[in-house]
Amino acid sequence: MASSTRPGPDGATAVRSRELLLDVAERLMSERGYAATPVSAICREAGVAVTSLYWHFGSKERLLATVMERGATRWFAALPRWDELDGDAQTRAEAIVRGGASAVGRHPVFLRLFYLLALEKPDDDVTTELVARVRAHATAYFRDALAGVLSATSEPAIARAAATELAGFAVAFSDGCFFASQLEPSGVDLDRMYADLLTALRALAPAAIERAAGARIQVKPR
Repeated sequence: MASSTRPGPDGATAVRSRELLLDVAERLMSERGYAATPVSAICREAGVAVTSLYWHFGSKERLLATVMERGATRWFAALPRWDELDGDAQTRAEAIVRGGASAVGRHPVFLRLFYLLALEKPDDDVTTELVARVRAHATAYFRDALAGVLSATSEPAIARAAATELAGFAVAFSDGCFFASQLEPSGVDLDRMYADLLTALRALAPAAIERAAGARIQVKPR
């Protein structure tokens, strides 16, 4: 089985080699796509033998899975958590959108790769699961924050249902923010765009709450 380290004096070199391969693979795959990035190109760019890549990861598929796992871990860590923030709901909501804008700006390579993989749909169950997990995490992230905001004025069950609906909009808006930043890098202010997201969610919230309340009345036992 491949390992991130090897015993003896070459251990530090092995770790550096592994991280370099991950960095290069992430960058090249985000530029060309997974299928169009051969192992030989990754190794040539990294300046290592092809055997080194297979020693570390075993296959190109496992290399991609490791790249995605590392990128997802870094991405999740960059996002502020609602329960860990101080202040009232307004203050924490503003911190969430600032954190979202900052995370998009700091992780463009991983996000490009993520969207390419989502569209390319590689025939690899591990990578497919990772793509789905990143997407689900983004949705849950917005849902939890929105539930926190809406629970200040609505009962928890209704706030949660409305937050689930609004989270889909928030994720789609966030997708658009990333693509705008890639298409017009000099003309996009991510902080302002995410502040606009908060404004839009506030405007949409009353209708979402009304729908959630109506749905609850319909299913309420007689």
